[in-house]
Amino acid sequence: MKSKILVIEDNADTRRFLQVMLSREFEVAIARDGVEGIELAKSIQPELIVLDVVMPSLNGYDTCKRLKSIPETENIPVIFLSGKNTTAEITYGISMGADDYLPKPFDHKELLARIKTRLARSLSNPAPKVVVGKLEIDTLKRVAQYERSPIQLTLTEFDILRLLAARFGVVVSREEIMREIWKDSASDTTDRTIDVHIRSLRKKIPAMNNHIQSVYGVGYKYVP
Repeated sequence: MKSKILVIEDNADTRRFLQVMLSREFEVAIARDGVEGIELAKSIQPELIVLDVVMPSLNGYDTCKRLKSIPETENIPVIFLSGKNTTAEITYGISMGADDYLPKPFDHKELLARIKTRLARSLSNPAPKVVVGKLEIDTLKRVAQYERSPIQLTLTEFDILRLLAARFGVVVSREEIMREIWKDSASDTTDRTIDVHIRSLRKKIPAMNNHIQSVYGVGYKYVP
């Protein structure tokens, strides 16, 4: 059975291209704006959403924020497509709950690889729970708590935090994070993308400023 992808894109040419390209491997649903996309997402429950940022009425950022506030759609991975690719834009996009951010013009093979990575991600972690100090991660339910309070994380943020916590005290290089989290599309991921997700984690959980330490020129480590 094919995975279901929802594309929310206001440009007709880009919409048609994405529908034709993605339909070769997935079941594709199309929405022309954010309002229509939210209603369609609640109705069809796609496995992943490809979301344009620049749209009239309701832009991609606000659309993503609303999707993440609705119980039926909050756990659906979102990949942003945008002509805006500054660090500030990427940071803002990730803060809205997106799991990935691909600048336009994009290579269709790269988009396909990132979609497959999100859909097929199965991190190798034999321990059903990771407990480090006040942090508790249930890897099966994909739930994280700090001081017994649930943490609202994107799928990518969860996987990065799980990886660092499972190897607490050990420096995990950026290259290793790329391989573990982005797998087949690791070669298309930059250090900046990882840093943006780390900043988002620290912003959502202020205590992470003390627990997630940067190791200059190498990567990150989690300290209890």
